[in-house]
Amino acid sequence: MRIPKLYVYIFREHQGPFFAAILVLAFLFISNLLMTSLDKLLGKNLGFVAIEYILLNLAWILAMAVPMAVLISTLMAYGRLGEDNEITAMRASGISFASIIRPSLLFAFIVMLGLLYFNNYILPDANHRARLLKRAIYQKHPDLNINAGYFLYDIPDYTLFIRKKEGNTLKDLLIYHTSPEGQHITVWAHTGNLSTQGTRVILDLQDGEIHEYPADKDEEYRILHFEKHRITIPVDEMSLQRKESDHRGDREMDIAEMMTMVRDYRERQEDIRNRIKSEMARWDADTTVFDIKSFELHLKNRITAIEKDSIASNPQKARTYQQQIRTLKARLKRLDTDMRILQAYKMQENKYLVEVHKKVSMPVACIIFVLVGAPLGIIARRGSMGVAVGVSVVFFLVYWASLMGGERLADRAIISPWVAMWSSNIVFGLLGIFLVWYAIREQVTLKIFRKSIENESSES
Repeated sequence: MRIPKLYVYIFREHQGPFFAAILVLAFLFISNLLMTSLDKLLGKNLGFVAIEYILLNLAWILAMAVPMAVLISTLMAYGRLGEDNEITAMRASGISFASIIRPSLLFAFIVMLGLLYFNNYILPDANHRARLLKRAIYQKHPDLNINAGYFLYDIPDYTLFIRKKEGNTLKDLLIYHTSPEGQHITVWAHTGNLSTQGTRVILDLQDGEIHEYPADKDEEYRILHFEKHRITIPVDEMSLQRKESDHRGDREMDIAEMMTMVRDYRERQEDIRNRIKSEMARWDADTTVFDIKSFELHLKNRITAIEKDSIASNPQKARTYQQQIRTLKARLKRLDTDMRILQAYKMQENKYLVEVHKKVSMPVACIIFVLVGAPLGIIARRGSMGVAVGVSVVFFLVYWASLMGGERLADRAIISPWVAMWSSNIVFGLLGIFLVWYAIREQVTLKIFRKSIENESSES
């Protein structure tokens, strides 16, 4: 099949700016990476390991840079064509705007397919190897920076989430750990402290529960309450020693692996819901609708009823009633913990779903950026790198900020993962459709105007 010359021409207009933009953006991202990691890399005599660390991080840098490079190359290509009046010449020749933009959409579609493959099969392994190398470098002299509201993966085989931090005191901690036997352990604590002593990381926790989710479905789900609990984790990599690990975070998995984790966390949530339902039936609560808040209110009402009526009217059975009250209060405390654990499992589920959607939404953004960039380039009539980069940075910062904000909200189970990852694409897609419509309407108006002039000249 013969490729139209227009396609080849516009393809060539994209190539140079596209690869140049990737090089510039990669340089900027690497510079930022070195600035933020400089304190962790200096003074450790790493040599070529530092270069390997940079090369492994190039994977996620490319995943971010490619959509932005598509936007820059589109702005430059159509800006240059508009600046040299080639777009005007094409339209005067009867070439529609749809035909002019079609080669760029095909270019973006090819880039999108490549980025989809890259994000799902190459990026996860590169992220995994980068994390292991980063951990080996950081743990040469253990130094943990705790930020509230983020998942922490720096401690080997453990994942931490801290909701609040006041000084050195950590509040509302969630700790996830999988034992060598495959047992999933979730620890919740009201407060805690994290410290390093020599080659050990020490977590001192207060007032919490340990939930042990069995590797074998036939075993029982165990819950242990504690007032004080210490977790000691050996970190023996004071010299740079690499260790392989089967554990992978959400950014180190492909879509199939993440969906397996999503199903696992959904099963855990269902187990807790079933246990709460059985407790609702035991305490004569309404089981037709699963409503934890209603069950909590039901238990509180029963406590109030016993305290006000039963003890006063039956002083001989006061001890029995007091025991019932203690049981109900213990059930309330367990219910509060169950709600926290359910929320934690939902957050973990959302964390994986966010990455699933992100692996697809960012490649799709390549096509959306063409819809936005082509009309803007024609309107701007500037094909320089400076103008293209300036406009692209503004658009991409807005896009990325909304993406990251959505990710944080989804990780905290405030909004749905698909809304978090696709809302930016939807908004920019609508903007792109409007700009394309505007460009087409401008062309139609130009044709009508030219035709009216021709009619007037023929009449005269």
